[in-house]
Amino acid sequence: MNRRDFFSALGAAGVVGHLGRYTTHAQHLGDFKVDSPELQGSAHRAVWGRNGVVAAADQHASLAGVRMLMKGGNAIDAIVAAAAALNVAEPSMSGMGGFGGYMVVYLAAERKVVALDMMGLSSSAATADKFTEQDFDEGYKAPVVPGTIGGWAEALSRYGTMSLGDVFEPAIELAERGFVVTKYDALSFAAEANKLKKFPTTARIFFPDGKPPREGQVVKQPDLARSFRRIAIEGVDAFYHGELGEEIVAFLQENGGLLNKQDFASFQPRWREPIQTTFKGHTLYGMGPGSCEMTMFQVLNIMEGFDLESMTPYSSQFAHLWLEAVKLAFLDDDRYNTGKDVDIPVSRLISKEYASQQRSKIRPTNVSAFPGLPLPTVGTTSLSAADRWGNVVAFTQSLVSSFGSGVIAGNTGIFLNNGHRFGFTLERNHVNAVVGGAHPKGVMCPTIVMRGDRVLMGIGAAGGYTIPQTVGQSIVKVLLYGMDIQQAIASPRMLVNRGARVPVGNEAETYVEPGFPRNVADELKALGHRLTNPGNAGAVQGVYVDTESGTLAGASDPRRDGHPIAF
Repeated sequence: MNRRDFFSALGAAGVVGHLGRYTTHAQHLGDFKVDSPELQGSAHRAVWGRNGVVAAADQHASLAGVRMLMKGGNAIDAIVAAAAALNVAEPSMSGMGGFGGYMVVYLAAERKVVALDMMGLSSSAATADKFTEQDFDEGYKAPVVPGTIGGWAEALSRYGTMSLGDVFEPAIELAERGFVVTKYDALSFAAEANKLKKFPTTARIFFPDGKPPREGQVVKQPDLARSFRRIAIEGVDAFYHGELGEEIVAFLQENGGLLNKQDFASFQPRWREPIQTTFKGHTLYGMGPGSCEMTMFQVLNIMEGFDLESMTPYSSQFAHLWLEAVKLAFLDDDRYNTGKDVDIPVSRLISKEYASQQRSKIRPTNVSAFPGLPLPTVGTTSLSAADRWGNVVAFTQSLVSSFGSGVIAGNTGIFLNNGHRFGFTLERNHVNAVVGGAHPKGVMCPTIVMRGDRVLMGIGAAGGYTIPQTVGQSIVKVLLYGMDIQQAIASPRMLVNRGARVPVGNEAETYVEPGFPRNVADELKALGHRLTNPGNAGAVQGVYVDTESGTLAGASDPRRDGHPIAF
């Protein structure tokens, strides 16, 4: 297994010196390799400013958000502008045709946290007998009603200060003039080329010469620009009740899809009461069931009861306890978590008492026997923003798999999601069994962290079921081990991954990223963990507020494109 030394990558003075006592067990680290396959984005340090900051998985998106802030807009204006720009410059991960996402916002003037659920809806005609597993993955039956564009508009209308036309301007410019394909983009297009080439409307835009776009190539999307302009002029009703939505529906139905006009008209974003827990004297807020927030909260609650201060976050002891806590929490996630309107014992699952019960099941000297199934790799994007007035936003949105269904909807330029995959299952007795008119499960967990009555962080991640693991580890590294937000995000992780539905069970595979001390993998194997070569490690984006000075920091994951911008 190739080992990459994240400490060297980030600079010995910046990381090893900062960690101090936490690196005592990390004396023999692997060789640094600049072409490590885990790191396709640009490595960098946290950026700081006084007036505003945006962290997104593409620099054009961060810039789009900062443009709004520099014009006097707030963090909500910035996050929607950044999300729209990602639609253009990060087409594999998100867009207005996405199945939705979750946005968690700290409102400084009201001193409260609000949560917006913009997950779409399955078709009213959806029944298990109308799908195959392949239909869930790609093609014209795969999409649910897109919730993303409705969520953007709702957030902007409720708490923003700008119009759709204002915040869409950077995205329209990018679509018309073209974005430059990065190395990560080129790898994404190449990896999904066979899927994308199946659909003529998609191949026409991205494979005009029959080849995937290469690094350095300029890709223009004039159809997408027209759709953005249409919504900017006519409002979001053009998508759900007007001609743009009708065009999408007609295209899908001509090709055997299930969505209809009434499905689109039935969609509404939902403001929901955020759930919360505490960790080491801080309060964490996030979205309720449907998201994986309650799963991450359970992991943190379990871990809080161990003597974490005596451990390094790169020791086999910490890794073992974390991985076992994750497996326990994922069992509950698979049993209870759904976007459907059902009763879920959230209060019990995120209580300290329940965490104590779960903690007692973990054996410090070997893995425990947890029944269940393991997990898939999926693609999503996350972004965060903060403004000069103290508002902070954490937002995660998704097409689900890379490039979603693979389908561009007719001449709209809009990639459609494959929201049935991972949002539902064909297992008829499962809590997420596919039914008509239901909200899909979302997995994501954008989180607001408070220190007393002051907001400290807005953070979220991409990466399917790695998300609650990567967000949780980043939070622990900041709150407990004193790392700055960039170091916490960029430093190596340990993950449970692979498989079919939720990453649990004795067949689940575990990996530690390059950069861990070389003895850790061997020690985890000796404890009974089934280690495999590193795979999907997700991608975290976050913003941080210095509660004393009020200055703002942004951080982006070097595992993917993106760079925070502050001013």
